[in-house]
Amino acid sequence: MSFFGRISNIFVAPDKCFISLRDEGTKWTDYVIPILLLTVMIIIFMATTADMMKDIQVDAIMKMEQFSEAQKEAMLEQSSSGIVQSIQYVSGVISTIFTAIITALIMMILGNFVGGGQQKYGVLLASALYIQLITIPESIIKIFLILQKESMNVYLGLASFISSPDQTNFFHNLIGQFEFFKIWRIVLWVLAFKILYKFTGKKSGWLVVVIMLIGMLLAAAVATFQGKM
Repeated sequence: MSFFGRISNIFVAPDKCFISLRDEGTKWTDYVIPILLLTVMIIIFMATTADMMKDIQVDAIMKMEQFSEAQKEAMLEQSSSGIVQSIQYVSGVISTIFTAIITALIMMILGNFVGGGQQKYGVLLASALYIQLITIPESIIKIFLILQKESMNVYLGLASFISSPDQTNFFHNLIGQFEFFKIWRIVLWVLAFKILYKFTGKKSGWLVVVIMLIGMLLAAAVATFQGKM
């Protein structure tokens, strides 16, 4: 199957994508092109929401009581420099790639050592990158919501029903983890395990869902800590 066949099937027929990766192996396009697509999406997202992010950053700096007004002014000037902004874009791209690399490693440990299966890391990394492409439609929808609401606090899941979001509340941040696209990615990983490792659906579900729930708890804890800071 060609790369274009795999990239389209990850959205409409993911089982075919994973079967192709398992039986036919990977090519350089399975790594490079998804990274390029994700990079373009990250740049578009950050460029579109740059003004709002700047306002949030200014507000955060001005609320730092431990710094003097002169220090705050220096921090604001530094944060608006071209170098800092370039670093932010690069960091966004690197963090996305790093997430796929770490996710593939964790999934290999789960499948090969915990689950007792056998699969190459390259296949799992390609799978992670294809699954990561789900963030593209997610980002597009969030851009429209952000521009419409003029707020970065937009959700596509249970947290959207909370009228007064509180970033310092652990329960709210945990609810915020249960978004449609995140659940979609979890379902894709369960399917990937079932096909790549030839595990049963039940075994694949337990291996993937448990580690994902742990990840959600950690993410909510980190978000709560950052909110309080």
